[in-house]
Amino acid sequence: MPAPPRSSNEGLPAELTSFVGRQAERAELRRLLGGSRLVTLVGAGGVGKTRLALRAAADVRDAFPDGVWWVELAQLRDPGLLAHLVSATFGCPPPTDQSVLETLRGHLAQKQLLILLDNCEHLADACADLVDSLLRGCPGLRILATSRESLRIDSESTYVVAPFPVPAETDLDGVDVSGCDAVTLFLERARAVRSGFDLTRDNRAAVWGICRLVDGIPLAIELAAVKIRALLPADVLRLLTENTRILRRDGRRVPERQRTLRACIDWSFELCTGPEQRLWTQLSVFSGGFGLDAAEGVCGASGLTEPVLDLILSLVDKSILTLEAGPENARFRLLEMLRQYGQERLESSGEEEAALRRAHRDWFLDLSTRAEAGLLGADRRAWLSRLRRDHANLQRAMEYCAEANDHGRGLALAGSLHRYWVADGRFDEGRTWLARFLDQGDGSIHDRIRAVHAAGWLATLQGDPAASARILRQGADLVSGTRDLSASALIIQLGGMDALYTGRSGAIDHLEQALAQFRLAGDINRQLETLALLTVAAALSATPETARAYHAECAEIAELQHDPCLRSYTAWAYAIATWRAGDPEAALSIARDALSATSSRSDQLSLTLCLEAIAWIEASRGRHATTAVLLGTADRLWARMGTSTTAFPGLFRFRRESEADSRRVLGHHAFEAIWTRGTELSLEGACACGLGDVEITPSATATATVDADADADADGQPAPVIGVAAGDRLAAAGLTRRERQVAGLVAQGLTNKEIAARLVISLRTVETHVQQVLTKLGFHSRGKVASWLAGQHAGGT
Repeated sequence: MPAPPRSSNEGLPAELTSFVGRQAERAELRRLLGGSRLVTLVGAGGVGKTRLALRAAADVRDAFPDGVWWVELAQLRDPGLLAHLVSATFGCPPPTDQSVLETLRGHLAQKQLLILLDNCEHLADACADLVDSLLRGCPGLRILATSRESLRIDSESTYVVAPFPVPAETDLDGVDVSGCDAVTLFLERARAVRSGFDLTRDNRAAVWGICRLVDGIPLAIELAAVKIRALLPADVLRLLTENTRILRRDGRRVPERQRTLRACIDWSFELCTGPEQRLWTQLSVFSGGFGLDAAEGVCGASGLTEPVLDLILSLVDKSILTLEAGPENARFRLLEMLRQYGQERLESSGEEEAALRRAHRDWFLDLSTRAEAGLLGADRRAWLSRLRRDHANLQRAMEYCAEANDHGRGLALAGSLHRYWVADGRFDEGRTWLARFLDQGDGSIHDRIRAVHAAGWLATLQGDPAASARILRQGADLVSGTRDLSASALIIQLGGMDALYTGRSGAIDHLEQALAQFRLAGDINRQLETLALLTVAAALSATPETARAYHAECAEIAELQHDPCLRSYTAWAYAIATWRAGDPEAALSIARDALSATSSRSDQLSLTLCLEAIAWIEASRGRHATTAVLLGTADRLWARMGTSTTAFPGLFRFRRESEADSRRVLGHHAFEAIWTRGTELSLEGACACGLGDVEITPSATATATVDADADADADGQPAPVIGVAAGDRLAAAGLTRRERQVAGLVAQGLTNKEIAARLVISLRTVETHVQQVLTKLGFHSRGKVASWLAGQHAGGT
């Protein structure tokens, strides 16, 4: 007689450590298992597929009268024994006149159960055949599988398990780490080996850095956390940076493939074909991700026996490459640990690594050259987005130029990124690279003049007059021996810009001379650039009304050139001119149009300048709370760029006057409170304030931030009145501080639009928070939140 099935409680192994996070993933898996008979969890090694699958299986065990059964395949090497292993799990009778598979199908045919097939990747074909046969012959059967690649059968639903997200915050003060599963996992595993370990001001940056460095991979986080028994987080972070082999697990009963992260990656590498392994190592030359065009451009001529696209798709299927959806095109990324592994193997190849690094440099030099022209047209936003996504690759290409003493190409690459560095506020970075290559004395005269011009712009925008003067002298020496009108005009323009932003005389004369030479040379783009500077110079002069002519000419050419950037830049300057000419209402309208044009956040510098100008205009209109908020946001953005309005004496006088007026009217404490609120606003919220979509009142904002007590939210807004019991229950349900705040406002009957106005956030953000509140509390309506909070308040306070 066949042995009776074990109870479902015996079908899953007991959990020996706590389970962290994954609430959304568990909910989605419950949904998938409700509609699909085969669900496969795929993901990179160490990402936590098994733990998630076990928890998901436990979540749905009540739906299966005949139990939930776990079949672990990691130790099985012979695919011919797969059916035998599954059959033995169920205690099936030995086959007589039937095959093992037929006996197993007969045994399960009338049962309603769930099988968890764990670690299928090395037996993928055999698992696909077995699962397909069982599903066809057993109508009450469902299967949950884990693998590094899908089984690829018709009935399969695939769910990609991603690493824990680790936000890219650099200033961690006030960060609510309870919402970060990666940090929570690190803390729990560290406390298991060092009682009382906690996150402190001294170690939180290192803990965060560890989680980011390992890309939020749970296995890597756990392996790093156990080192806390003998090391500080800063030590672990340093050793991780130097050598990932510190990630070794000491447990005696740990599967060999999980004893170290290296062994886990070795396992993945061995499952790849030869061409897949080769492309994996070649792709390690990229940093921070890459597009398909870059992969084909860099690796396509390296002797691969299969098309790059086919191999990339295979590596995605095997969870080696991560697919990242972009605004225009898909991108791919090797998790950092996988990239370092591939880099080690590539370095051992010697000559191939050097050839790939050169191909990588050449491809991104071509990209930056194309982007330099593209940043002046209608596709500016797309080009800025592309350069931001490939920022790490551009850095890596310049690093190679420096390492290989190829300073000429390095100079060309750095010079071509001038407009990107200006638009994105990367002043320090740009100056560092330009100085590094200029100091070597290599490169053509043309490239050196362009690089000097770029370096001068950045130094001026950072308010470094000594460097600006030195760069101007260097530029004058370079153009003294050339008859290139456009090249010499660059240095003349630079002199005019320096005079403009330092408040010295002669700015308009220099810029007019540069404009005349650019016209003779037929350089339309530089004409536009110079007209924009002339608009600013006229706006700051004693006769601001003269800005109209420059603005009109610049706008006309920009329209013909489809250049939205300089059109909005001159609109910002023209708004200041209109305001100084005595028409603040018209000035505000012009400035808001300029802000609206840049509110896509494609240009950090223009956005900050627009927010500043609106703040000054609003102060003159008596709207001092709005001024304080906008100055707070602008100051935060200036700080990110490594500069401030004090770097521009010609502009700073307006900032100083508007701030002084607002402080006098609001009072020092109220101004500081509202200014602080501005530093914490999202860019979306700040733009809403600048555009007049959100009303800022002194009383509401001051109440939110001055003398904040324990009920104040982390971002400065007053928390709604919630009883002690309700507050504890909301926190226990996993609601973040912002979500607890939104829950309280929902309970007060506010609409999403009213909540958005109260908290100065977007309507879409509110909708997301409300949905999260409902999901975490298990409610389907806003009324349930209100009644539940009311009940908790009555019973607990």
